Amino acid sequence: MELFFYRGELTNFGDELNLWLWPRLIEGLFDGVGDLFFGVGSNIRAGFPAARRKVVLGAGYGAYSPLPTVDGSWSFYFVRGKQTARALGLDEALGLGDAGIYIRSCKVPRQRISGKVAFIPHWESLWRGKWQEACRLAGVHFVDPTGPVEAVLADIASADFVVTEAMHGAIIADALRVPWIPIRPSHHIHHMKWDDWASALDMQIDWARLPGSSLLEAALQRAPSEGRLSRSLSRQRRATALLRDCTPNWVVQRTADRLHAMTTQVQPQLSRDTAIESAHSRMLEQLQRFVRQEGVGRVLV
Repeated sequence: MELFFYRGELTNFGDELNLWLWPRLIEGLFDGVGDLFFGVGSNIRAGFPAARRKVVLGAGYGAYSPLPTVDGSWSFYFVRGKQTARALGLDEALGLGDAGIYIRSCKVPRQRISGKVAFIPHWESLWRGKWQEACRLAGVHFVDPTGPVEAVLADIASADFVVTEAMHGAIIADALRVPWIPIRPSHHIHHMKWDDWASALDMQIDWARLPGSSLLEAALQRAPSEGRLSRSLSRQRRATALLRDCTPNWVVQRTADRLHAMTTQVQPQLSRDTAIESAHSRMLEQLQRFVRQEGVGRVLV
């Protein structure tokens, strides 16, 4: 099989997790040919060759592109959540959870450092904002979502709790039983995938908000997400870099103050222990079923 996942101009922890996770779960699965395999990520979409078989083990639909025509070329063992299942016309019972929950099988040690609060921005916010500086001023540990998977996992596992704009920051933290505070993404298109994952765990997302850490982010927060101004601010990097680079210090300090206050005033959340344990158990059953039915690989967990 060939592992399919998104890779943009920058690597992203949530997507790169595929390369770290699957070899620890299944041996001898990917040889780069044959069927397409969809695991972690919002990878279910239209546009794949009709003649090529697509196998889904935990991926989701993210509303970033048109829905695929679900025909005999698609095989679903389970999807990220109930919203993906409904969008694809599948039984909601297939919405077991995000494949990132398999991290519970990978024996990542929970080595908590008392007082450590980690902040994980969305990977797109790295260029737009000044989050590293804001975290320094707030006394919060900055986690680079484009960094090595091992480093990001270690930062999450060692935190008292995490504040995260990156969805897989929350998913991995929740799976490892590290409390988390979700930062509402400025673009509503990212919201659906959060709600999709949460639906599998019978959980509601209690969004928190932070002001933009640069003039560019502040402008994007105020621009209608599907409007001309938003698209221009997102695409015209040479021009909009001025809004980022010329950000006054008070803007960054304001965001740092809000971030610091959040760490003391906002209650982090977790899914119920019974919900995550049930989701993980059912996902492991599907992993075994996948290997038996496909006749490939060997389960390692």
